Amino acid sequence: MMPQAAKNFPEDTNARSNRPRSGEHGRPALFCLPVGLDWLAVGLTFGAVASAVGIGSVLWPWIGVGNIGLIFLTAIVAVAARFGLWPSLLATVLSSLCYNFFFTAPYYTLAIDEPANVVAIAVFTLVAVIVSNVAARARIQAIAAVERARTTELLYAFSRKLTGTGTLDDVLWATAHQIALMLNVRVVILLPENGSVAVKAGYPPEDRLDEADFAAAQWSWQRDVPAGLGSGVRADAKRLFLPMRTGRGVVGVLGIDSDLADPPGAAERRLLDALVDQSALAIERVHLVEDMERVKLTFETERLRSALLTSISHDLKTPLAAVLGAAGTLRDLGSKLDQDQKVELLATIIDESERLNRFIANLLDMTRLESGAIVPNIARHDLHEIVGSVLRRAGKILQPQRVELDLAGELPMIELDAVLFEQVLFNLLDNASKYAPAGTAIIVRSRLEPDNMVALQVMDEGDGIPHSDLGLIFEKFYRVRKGDRVRAGTGLGLSISRGFVEAMRGTIAVANRSDRRGAVFTIRLPIPPASPRLDEVA
Repeated sequence: MMPQAAKNFPEDTNARSNRPRSGEHGRPALFCLPVGLDWLAVGLTFGAVASAVGIGSVLWPWIGVGNIGLIFLTAIVAVAARFGLWPSLLATVLSSLCYNFFFTAPYYTLAIDEPANVVAIAVFTLVAVIVSNVAARARIQAIAAVERARTTELLYAFSRKLTGTGTLDDVLWATAHQIALMLNVRVVILLPENGSVAVKAGYPPEDRLDEADFAAAQWSWQRDVPAGLGSGVRADAKRLFLPMRTGRGVVGVLGIDSDLADPPGAAERRLLDALVDQSALAIERVHLVEDMERVKLTFETERLRSALLTSISHDLKTPLAAVLGAAGTLRDLGSKLDQDQKVELLATIIDESERLNRFIANLLDMTRLESGAIVPNIARHDLHEIVGSVLRRAGKILQPQRVELDLAGELPMIELDAVLFEQVLFNLLDNASKYAPAGTAIIVRSRLEPDNMVALQVMDEGDGIPHSDLGLIFEKFYRVRKGDRVRAGTGLGLSISRGFVEAMRGTIAVANRSDRRGAVFTIRLPIPPASPRLDEVA
């Protein structure tokens, strides 16, 4: 097995200066105490006791020898609060000796003449030991509280950072980078791949795994136990590898390494375990999102396939059957039919062929939209000219209804693709004709809106759209269920219209009319900045 390198993620150059390097021994308080702290404590303990001697000598004439012990107790408490138990015990011994040497007769000797002084020194020593223990314990508890608060703060910050990530690479990079900075270690993350584990992220990115490290990582992943440095398993590895567990099992392995030979202590290990658990949950969250996307895509694909098959088997079969029936009648009974019957059959063939052509065009347009092949040929056009062109094209399907125009006078030129917009308006008129009763009005209205937009509306006098269908009307293959009088369609026209309008930087919306029954479709397109416009709109 060849050594594996960590994935080369973008690197924080400011943070790199803080990571461990070969030959450096500095570590934060999270891993060890500063190297000269014991000698500093000893020196300051002697200084505190000497200060107590000096203060006691100055105040002796006014406070008496019995109260000088309080000065020494103050020094002992200060040492215990600052440095802990052992320096405070040293301060206790030194204070007892100095109290005897400087302030009890005979002076400047450790000999004691009066039994009362023996009792006084013994009581002083006992009280000093108790006070130093209490103060040292309070110090330990305070330090523990600070560490717990710091750990909680680090975990919260780490959790927030992971929450803001959306992809697996982001999660892995954030995990490696944050753990490396928090614990001042080198980090590598391995994820399952082809029955084994492979390096997916690391900090610093140039770190590599040798054979022993990779074997320890493989062992940790397969057996769900820590392995490597300090674990008792695969101890020849330079890193400690921890399994990243979730409720679904092991999702990966995290390895840490530092320049010090000792593994992390108990406090550092608890923090590390918490960070690993959070990282594992973040990785699982990404996997769940990916699984949901795959399921959603599969479901959508199956739904579209089913709808497409239904459309082909029913909606396309209907006009084909009409064409075949009319053509067969002309072939078999042509000599027995009069001229009017022949003209009617030929009209049926033409109408149903045009209908079939529209169905196929809609399917092709939706395929182009789904593949991103629609690139609008944007140019400035007169909206009213396009309306007139579409009305001439849709004249046959609009014969059962009457069309009323309510167009604003001299609208500004609009940037759009004339071919695509004609298809959009044709689809809206075709949809209105399907759902509006014969003899009713289909209104095409244009207006200039105050937010620098032009609106074009198509209104009918049908039954309107059920409230539950308003949010679904533009979905692919979705059709509002109506009676048998409604002509069949593929359910693609409105979806295609929305795609075309959005490609031209516009919007399309649907609502029920407020003045009467019926539906209203509204297309809104932006006015180009330099487009000429009238001060008043008729």
